[in-house]
Amino acid sequence: MGQRGNDTADRLISFFELSESIPEVKRRLFIRLQLAVMFLLITRIVLSPILGFDWFNLVASLLMILFLVVWTWFLWRRRERQELLLFVVFFGSAAWLLMVMLYNVLQVPLESPNESLLRVASPWFIWLVLIYMVCFLTFRARSALRMSLMLSILCMLLLLVPVIRAAVAKPTILYDFALLYVANILVISLAFPLAQTQERNSQTDFLTLLTNRNGGYSRLVVEIERAQRYEEMFAIILFDIDHFKKINDTCGHPCGDAVLREFGAFAGEHTRRTDLLCRWGGEEFLLIMTHTDLASARLKADHLRVQFKNRPFHQNIFLTASFGVTAYYPYDSANSMLERVDEALYRAKRNGRNCVEAE
Repeated sequence: MGQRGNDTADRLISFFELSESIPEVKRRLFIRLQLAVMFLLITRIVLSPILGFDWFNLVASLLMILFLVVWTWFLWRRRERQELLLFVVFFGSAAWLLMVMLYNVLQVPLESPNESLLRVASPWFIWLVLIYMVCFLTFRARSALRMSLMLSILCMLLLLVPVIRAAVAKPTILYDFALLYVANILVISLAFPLAQTQERNSQTDFLTLLTNRNGGYSRLVVEIERAQRYEEMFAIILFDIDHFKKINDTCGHPCGDAVLREFGAFAGEHTRRTDLLCRWGGEEFLLIMTHTDLASARLKADHLRVQFKNRPFHQNIFLTASFGVTAYYPYDSANSMLERVDEALYRAKRNGRNCVEAE
């Protein structure tokens, strides 16, 4: 049973492209948000004699409070599969919202289905729009798109029976329901490209148009998670342009920027599509190589070193680069790998530059 649960979790992580960990700020924000929702639900229960008592809503609120208590505790205590925990919280809350919406819609009297059904369903659709937006702000754009579409389809299937029942009395209800549903789809279709653009801009270096440090670090974390889960290997190369400050001092910063752009583009031409090249900072670049061992990564670094040395860049400037190489080992973290590759790079600099040093 435990193995089956792990397999299901792995499939969810793979399909929705969920990360192992989340930023500490986001973790604390969601813990506070869940506590706020619990407070609102408790307030609703306390005020139920005034607002209108209903056994289903009472039980549903109590179950939701219990659900949030359990997953808030998990999110507070656990440090692994944190984005999967957020996914469960998100989808569990959305499912609860849909079930309560379905119950309230089914209470609509058949005598006035058109007006009453729309009056009951419309506020819940507004809450769904809010959930979509939170989803796109929380997860990667593609992950959020898949979640939102699944939620939208589930919403349509749940409301299909009461809508058809109401349409028997008033056929115009089908048009009204379709209008509400299409509006939700439009929200998703507009939120996706905006989230994609924001995600791309936040992970792209403005000068070289390569992935920036933030995107490179995120990809490194993902590769470590994949290596741990599937026992795969990969390597990273950190390289630095030698004496780059001299270029800025003698030729000016515009010339230095042009050299960086050409250098990044040239390095990208000599990497595989499955690898990721990012500008790590200043004149430093990081190359993440999938399915690569230490020996192969070292050969690749030496190949790049020779290519850089023999290629003239902006204003016929020749330059060299120093390289540090390391590979993934079991129980490695992103920080431990970066520390090793950084030490290797500095050894290359101490050894005269224009060379490759492995861990």
